[in-house]
Amino acid sequence: MRPKKALNKAFLKVKPNRTEIQNFKANLIQLLDRINDTESEDFHKNLVIDFLKKTYYDPNHFINTKGRNDLVIHNGPESNSGVEGGNRKQRIYRKLSLRTK
Repeated sequence: MRPKKALNKAFLKVKPNRTEIQNFKANLIQLLDRINDTESEDFHKNLVIDFLKKTYYDPNHFINTKGRNDLVIHNGPESNSGVEGGNRKQRIYRKLSLRTK
């Protein structure tokens, strides 16, 4: 299957710039280099949180646990800011819509 057919149509509307692509690649390489098969799930969860912060969310969104949820991305930079609801596709579409405006 070709990438254009495999991707959700909302993703095709986003035009990343070269800096965003280079940042993503560098952070992904760092994430993959730090994976350790002998470490715990929590160790790897923290690696994912660091990747998300560096790649997409820092400094505008707080990422941590909330209640019984292991990883929550808040709508703002503080722990008391709201958490976006909805299913995964709706959240992705909203985020992409905000980026294109």
